[in-house]
Amino acid sequence: MADRDKDKRFEQAVDDGREWVERTAADVADRLGRAWASVRSRGEGGKPTEGSDELSPLFDDADSNPAELFSHDRQREVERLGHANILIIGQTGVGKSTLINAVFRKPLARAETGRPVTKVIQRFQDPDVPVTLYDTKGVELGDSKNRVVKDFKRTVSKSRKAAPEEHIHLLWYCMDAGQTRVQDYDVEIIRALAEDVPVVLVFTQTIDDERADALEETIQQADLPIEGGRAVRTLAESRRIGHQTFKPRGLEELVRLTNELLPEAVRRAFINAQGVVVDLKIDQSRAVVVGATAAAAAAAAAPIPASDAIVLRPIQLGMLAGISAIFGIELSSDQVKSLVKSVIGQGGMEKVGKKLVKELAKHVPGGNVVNATVAAALTGALGEAYIRLSTEMLRRQAAGKPMPDAEMLRFFMDTYETLLRRPAGPANGSRTASTAPESRRVPPANAPSDGTPRRGS
Repeated sequence: MADRDKDKRFEQAVDDGREWVERTAADVADRLGRAWASVRSRGEGGKPTEGSDELSPLFDDADSNPAELFSHDRQREVERLGHANILIIGQTGVGKSTLINAVFRKPLARAETGRPVTKVIQRFQDPDVPVTLYDTKGVELGDSKNRVVKDFKRTVSKSRKAAPEEHIHLLWYCMDAGQTRVQDYDVEIIRALAEDVPVVLVFTQTIDDERADALEETIQQADLPIEGGRAVRTLAESRRIGHQTFKPRGLEELVRLTNELLPEAVRRAFINAQGVVVDLKIDQSRAVVVGATAAAAAAAAAPIPASDAIVLRPIQLGMLAGISAIFGIELSSDQVKSLVKSVIGQGGMEKVGKKLVKELAKHVPGGNVVNATVAAALTGALGEAYIRLSTEMLRRQAAGKPMPDAEMLRFFMDTYETLLRRPAGPANGSRTASTAPESRRVPPANAPSDGTPRRGS
């Protein structure tokens, strides 16, 4: 059952990543077309033919500086993630801010970042996180229900008149799991807003399941139009009562449900922004690796008398840039230079690849078939190694112990070489190898390193 769910998630990630694959194929075709035109115009010996115009280089000027190419591609991929918008409603004290800061990789629910949209709604966003939250200051029983509903509907309707990435895509309606019954006020607001946007009902501060069961029963009786047919029970941070400690719960379920409900065009934005389920980041990243591996094989098989490393470089750097965008990894200029140096061969990866070439040459007749096989193997292993590095970086960051630059490079190189030694695995496009040895749940970056719960409203 777990394997089927894993395969289903990966297939969904591949579907979501098809746009990246198509863009990669177009980029490769363009580069190869210009390279082939350049070779043909040079004639034999690589010299310009008589009467030919001054030749354009094999690649663009941007390609001459791999670090700049990586940074450029990463920025481009970040911009192409899309942008998700989530409306969050709940009464004061229900724990919305705590929930938000537990789900996302940066603490979005900070008072100083909120901007008023209406008298009831504030917009919270961070330039490095492709999700905007429309949070309520607190919906109180004393407020006019009709005015509140009108305010919310106007905001949703206005968003629909803008570009798709400006739409409000989803509503989290938060209720304290400790309350004894569902207020008529809540029921009417949920019914009204479900006409315009999918509603996820979230029980916050869930400690006593018996009380949550009673509240759930009243939800069922009200037959509310909520996604999944039931509430998601959450506890955003650890809580100690007497001698008993209650651990966080429900966050993974909330993230997975939200990801399923969001439009395909903005899922990768949410996957980038959330800091709970690293599986989603891994699956999306592996879809990118699948596309890059196919592109690398096609590029290496093309009859172009150029260095395989030069032909593969833009594909591999674009792949790593895409993975960085999905994970939300932010690298310094020095880290980028170190990463790129390892990829283009000076750091040792080309030497490792040459060993594989020699081994394959012993068993397979030469020519571009071998080159294509090697290119796919090298690119697949490179992508998987970077996925594992990114996972480890998130884990260390969440623990408050960022990974030193020297260790990053060593981890990357060791993982890459290990993957290439395997007879089957990510190096040849398989997904059988395991990912990071740690838990697939990576806490958000603002989690404390000493294990103490974070404070929130």
